[in-house]
Amino acid sequence: MSSESADLAALERFFEKLALLPKPEPLTPNLFSVAGPGQHENRLSDLMAFFMGGYPGAPHWLAKAILHALARKFDHDDLQQVDWEAITTEREVGSWNVESESTKRLDLVVSGNDFVLGIEHKVWAAATNNPFYAYDKLLESYAVTTYKCVLCPDDTKEGVRIPARNAGWPTLSYSEIVASAYELYGQDVAPSNQTKWQVFYQELLQHLASIAHPTEEKTMTKNELDFSLKHFNSLYEASQRLKQFEQELVAEGKSHIAAALQIATTDINTKNNPEDWGDNIKAWRFSPSTWGNSGAAQICLIYYPSSVSEGDESIGFEVRVYLESQTSNDPWLKNIEQAFLDVTPVTKQPSCSWYRDGNDTHTWYEVKGRWLALSAWPHEYTKAGAMKALGDLAKWVNEHAFLPEAQATTHA
Repeated sequence: MSSESADLAALERFFEKLALLPKPEPLTPNLFSVAGPGQHENRLSDLMAFFMGGYPGAPHWLAKAILHALARKFDHDDLQQVDWEAITTEREVGSWNVESESTKRLDLVVSGNDFVLGIEHKVWAAATNNPFYAYDKLLESYAVTTYKCVLCPDDTKEGVRIPARNAGWPTLSYSEIVASAYELYGQDVAPSNQTKWQVFYQELLQHLASIAHPTEEKTMTKNELDFSLKHFNSLYEASQRLKQFEQELVAEGKSHIAAALQIATTDINTKNNPEDWGDNIKAWRFSPSTWGNSGAAQICLIYYPSSVSEGDESIGFEVRVYLESQTSNDPWLKNIEQAFLDVTPVTKQPSCSWYRDGNDTHTWYEVKGRWLALSAWPHEYTKAGAMKALGDLAKWVNEHAFLPEAQATTHA
């Protein structure tokens, strides 16, 4: 067996192992991660304030969780007499600072019957320039028992921890408050009849847990990661083979178009890499110089993973043409569109190398009616069939849109 055959056989065995890798369970979407504050510090602080009694009728669960986490961290036991229903929370509480002649604002201030809790919230920003001395004076002005902390993700950098520690402000991680919140959940949240707040509070806790370790965000399961580390050489070789395959597609596509138009392959412009259209769809765009120098007129070879190939392949193809006019709803485009619909069968026919499904839309306009798109499926749903359709469609478009007699007819 040749060296190349052995390499291909090894890759085939690797793909067999890859196919056996269990598919990961889809992640459960989180309301606040998808459509809420994300990791935006001010918006996340606003949401936290709500669950700290920041509005009349709002629950106080998060304030209690934070205070218990602090008390546990420093062996305090001063929370037995707190009237949790009486606490309130304010955002961006300001205090005039004489030294700087400016107002310094603390992110969150939680007030109770006999305590005040000051919270400086950091997600990504450093705390180097935070005026903790001004925050201390602000909290002292309440003349009650004072608690304070810098609330931050678990992976917060030294730019937060060192200035906070130097100022005497303890840091409290998301994981610590989430753990405290779940410990209190059964006695505080579960018995509540405020059903919608229970749901939103749980979403908030899950959101905080998801961003507790921002530097450890994973896109692979442990099994996938271990598999990739073990078979990295095979993965790399497969990626190189994919690049070679894509270059083969563009070279073969150029050859078929060039033969159909009777021009040199060097007269067909393409980009260096295929376009990624999302959903595992890629496309090569070909712009023959005989169709104009702007590149607006082009024919595309579109490909994607498919299990319905008519050959021993796992790839699907579409061919598509884009034509441009300088004016909207140009009769020239309308005539070409109608000619395309007339010549393209709605089912597979031996006389035509492409067809259109009668249930699908295969022509449409873009860019305010100045671009016409013509789309078709290869008669034979294989690479070979796609290449024949690509060349034949290029020839048809050339004859109906770009030869002098065609332009004279359509613009008449």
